[in-house]
Amino acid sequence: KRKHLGYALLGCASQCAVEEKVGTTMEAPVGRISSRRKSINLGPRIPEPYTGSQREKVYSLEDLPTSDDLEKVLNESGINTSEWGKGNTKEVSKFWKEIKLDEAGLEIWRKPDGTQFVVRVTHVLRAKVTSEENYERGIFLFNTWQQYGDGRKRTRNGLLSEKLAMSEMPLELHLHQVCQRAVTEEEMQRVVDSDTVITNTSPAPKFDPAYKCPLDVVDEAYTDHSIEIEASKSYPGLLTIYHLYTVDIVCTGLPKLNFNTLEFAEPEKDGTRKLKYIHAWVWSKWESIQRYLLEGSALKERVVKDTFSTVYVFKEWLEQFSIDFEVWGTEGYRSVEDLFDEVQKEQTQLEHWGRQDGVPILMRVVHVLQLKLTSLEKGDQDYFMLQESKLKPGGVSVPSNRLLAKKMDFATLPPYTHKFFFEQCKAALMETFEAIADVHFYVDPDKPPMRKDFEPAQIKLLDARFDTYRYNLEASPSYKDMVTMYHLYTVFAVCDGFPAQDFASLSFRKNSVDASVWRWVTWQHTMDMVHARAGTLLERDTKKVHKISKISDRSSHCTDKMQELLQRISKKSKDPDVRELQEILNTLEEEVKRPLEELTLQGGAETVSATDRLPPSIVSTLAEQKHVSDEFLQEVGKRRNSLRMQGFDFKTPGNGGSSEPGIALDGPGEDKDISSGGGFFQSLFCSATACRGESVD
Repeated sequence: KRKHLGYALLGCASQCAVEEKVGTTMEAPVGRISSRRKSINLGPRIPEPYTGSQREKVYSLEDLPTSDDLEKVLNESGINTSEWGKGNTKEVSKFWKEIKLDEAGLEIWRKPDGTQFVVRVTHVLRAKVTSEENYERGIFLFNTWQQYGDGRKRTRNGLLSEKLAMSEMPLELHLHQVCQRAVTEEEMQRVVDSDTVITNTSPAPKFDPAYKCPLDVVDEAYTDHSIEIEASKSYPGLLTIYHLYTVDIVCTGLPKLNFNTLEFAEPEKDGTRKLKYIHAWVWSKWESIQRYLLEGSALKERVVKDTFSTVYVFKEWLEQFSIDFEVWGTEGYRSVEDLFDEVQKEQTQLEHWGRQDGVPILMRVVHVLQLKLTSLEKGDQDYFMLQESKLKPGGVSVPSNRLLAKKMDFATLPPYTHKFFFEQCKAALMETFEAIADVHFYVDPDKPPMRKDFEPAQIKLLDARFDTYRYNLEASPSYKDMVTMYHLYTVFAVCDGFPAQDFASLSFRKNSVDASVWRWVTWQHTMDMVHARAGTLLERDTKKVHKISKISDRSSHCTDKMQELLQRISKKSKDPDVRELQEILNTLEEEVKRPLEELTLQGGAETVSATDRLPPSIVSTLAEQKHVSDEFLQEVGKRRNSLRMQGFDFKTPGNGGSSEPGIALDGPGEDKDISSGGGFFQSLFCSATACRGESVD
């Protein structure tokens, strides 16, 4: 087995100046585990408002020989320790004992503005423990609950966690020893059956000095290093820097099924060792583990316009997350520059979520306006417009099958109002429908369409009403390894000027044209399209899996024959070329044969949605960041229900159930007669003053 594969760890940076290494990377040693990770972040970003701070002094036990010496240093640094030891806080002597036992350190740091601050420093290992077989499948051990030696039980929902000694820094020099200790001497020191618990009839297990732990660490790989700075609850007024190291650990001797382990306390004076914990371990997919690790997460940072001065600094910040930047800007993905441009144009914001013992996650937040477009005639028949596809040069058609959508920027402060949505609808129509063409329109790459060759479209927005708000959390199709929270605002809009038949729209840019095909559909049509699309994808995937299976079988047959042939040749010849050929064949099996077999096995696997990977608390918090108020939504719902009871026609604007004809409004700023019977949309959300352009609030 190859050992010490994760020695690119930044344990040393915590003892050196990590702030001077921000964003740099180094190649991980090539091995079975670490080959999955292309590069390792050598500079965990120090969070705001301490970014750019420099460490000035590290105190040793020689500098602080007694608790009184520590208290003196703290007081001189502006830390008032007079309240320490009261309530749930700890005394200065407790902190001094941590330093003496090598569990924590004391350092002085200076901010870029020259301000000094004193910090308590700790280092914590988070281990993703697994077996050789399960590592290939992305399955790790998860500690679901703990039971104390006195029978009390608590939910844990965490990885194997171990506090590191200050003398174990830099960690890359001690990684294997630390991993071996964390597994075999701490939480997993005694392996027992999963039904081992303390009850009234089952006392706590006794320590067996003859027991030998069956587990052995055969491989380890560093995967992440992050830094958290928080105000200490135990020591008021003192900041604590947490260095959090995540490591993949592969062990032999692990049970194949779920199991429990016993952790015993250190020997007492008489040599006895009491049971400290019973730990329950379950095998689980990493995607499921992440959901639990993120429970209790808090918003750490929000990236908005001008948070970063350049795209280079922006990318340095992104590198603290597990993102595969190699494919960004290729294979249909957008680039880091594109994302930076979105942030600077206030089209999106980024949020960093995490908790002290969890896994950091990067969230992209976008607010999108969706228009359910119809006309007076089509609305009576329950028809609305669907963007079927986008037309590319040369007759290429890219399916889209969605409503007209417009990304809204963050420059407009929430909450959004009815007037705001009306104006956004008008802007979206003007941007999208500059010209109208037939449904078979062809974008000639040699002779691109020009604005002067077409009559301007005469699309007029008659009425628009806010319909629904919803959110959608999913893996971003544009930025690999990034989750996007879409806040979706649907507006029902009635327009004049649309063709009665399916058509194409043209929107002209500086050096290009956006062309789309639009179809008139009903709700039933869209359901038929969804089912047809799902059937097509299922059939395509089934054929792919079948084809991959055949290729895998042929590959296995060929490599087996080649291995037999090489074995016969190697017995007759010691030619070094034979040895090189054997190595090439081994590489072929590792990088071609095995991946093909995995693809065959994963053919029917279900994907886990981004919503299912995140805990409900985070999803709920994200959803609350909508830009319409709850009162706004309640108002729309109440008035809709009230008008429905009165027999209002929801499809046709102006049919307000009044004896007078409805008035089609050109917009909130138009000065028209909107007195009695002024139309459904006026009754729904427009007061007379609001429709004349005054604030609805």
